[in-house]
Amino acid sequence: MKKKFEKPEKIFLLWASVFISLSIFLMPIARVPDEASHARMAWGILYEKTDKSFQWQKIDSTKGEIDIEEYYQLFTNKLDFSNEKVKLSLPPKRIMQLPQLLGMSLGKIIYPSVGIMITLGRIFNAIFYILMMYFIIKYLKYGKTALMFISLLPIMIQQSSSLSYDVMNFVAVTGFFAILSNLSVEKLLTKKYIIFLMLATLGLYITKINNLFLVALLLTLSLRLPDRFGKTNVWIENCERLIEKYKYILIVFVLGFLMTFSVFYFKDKGGITNFAQVMLNTVLDNNLNPHLNTYLTTGMFGYLGIFDFQIPMWLIFIDIAVLTILLMKNEPYKLNKSFGVLSGGMLPFQAIVIIGGMYFAWTPLVLGDDALISQGAQGRYFTPFLIYLVPLFISCKEKMTVVFNEKSLSKLAVTTIIMNFVMMIYLILLTYWFPLQEAEWLINLRKLIG
Repeated sequence: MKKKFEKPEKIFLLWASVFISLSIFLMPIARVPDEASHARMAWGILYEKTDKSFQWQKIDSTKGEIDIEEYYQLFTNKLDFSNEKVKLSLPPKRIMQLPQLLGMSLGKIIYPSVGIMITLGRIFNAIFYILMMYFIIKYLKYGKTALMFISLLPIMIQQSSSLSYDVMNFVAVTGFFAILSNLSVEKLLTKKYIIFLMLATLGLYITKINNLFLVALLLTLSLRLPDRFGKTNVWIENCERLIEKYKYILIVFVLGFLMTFSVFYFKDKGGITNFAQVMLNTVLDNNLNPHLNTYLTTGMFGYLGIFDFQIPMWLIFIDIAVLTILLMKNEPYKLNKSFGVLSGGMLPFQAIVIIGGMYFAWTPLVLGDDALISQGAQGRYFTPFLIYLVPLFISCKEKMTVVFNEKSLSKLAVTTIIMNFVMMIYLILLTYWFPLQEAEWLINLRKLIG
């Protein structure tokens, strides 16, 4: 590998540009989950939805083989937007669709067809993802190679080469972690960091409300204000000593409060026992929840298309092994245990919150009331939180003696992400473009060669 690409952010920039560019054109239009709906939501920022509006959500998203002739018409048939009524609507949650809207609007000017507009929307979404992740990885104090690897997993390549707002969610969650990584080392809450935190917290709120739980990590960093706020720092230090002295009593109190709150919160929602049973069924029992090992687990790495194909489990095992090695990378920093443990706990905690939220928001629509499993959550919702495992490993590094060569780690990570992408493209081609050749393409190729 050339020296100029040894830094994780430069490795990301190179391979993300290659992988995402190819994926934009090889992954068929509307074959990514909810892409037609994302097109509708982006378009709705600038145009009011009426009976005469173009129905983006009705774009064909049929599973399986692509009809080449019909697909070609997506790019050649011009759309009639003469009946579209301009009406700007940009509530905070719609900000997630701005990159897509810019691309679609440019497509409307160049050639107003579904294919051109969605492709340009994908390109702008991809540019936003690549640039933002480049700077986030560069800004990190630690976990650079791990985040580079996570950002190039097949599921993120698919989402960043589509119209999905998961892109901005990923940027918001990892961007907040980048700020935490710097604060956990510098410990000084300057005006710059206050501004960064305000913007980052706004980003967490705009994307998904459950992301705001990440703000609690700030309480574990032992932050101090600049010297001119000396009295405030003394007060903070006294509070920390008091908390340390009575921490076990405080833990019992917090747990008791949460349990009491939960009992009353779930009282009119089936009861806390019923909810606990639903969560156990959903995350532990594949017999009751057949999506456990697909949507929720494999989905963190690569359950692709409209859930048409999965990255093979043997490759996912390799991904997990490589990611674990990257998480164990020796970093020249010491982090306190409370920050490490709470940060590492964010992955399972966020998964539970998302699954629980889907039980009330989505499950009744597909399974009816009083269902005994939760549906609607997908593994890609959890992927951004993988980077929050890094502080856990760093805070426990005194108990680990493994030392890795930096260049070898980069080569291992790059080799694995290339393997992932090659497998992803292989399955895209056989699922959508050449399905009739799926089982015998090599045999047929050998016969053709003679």
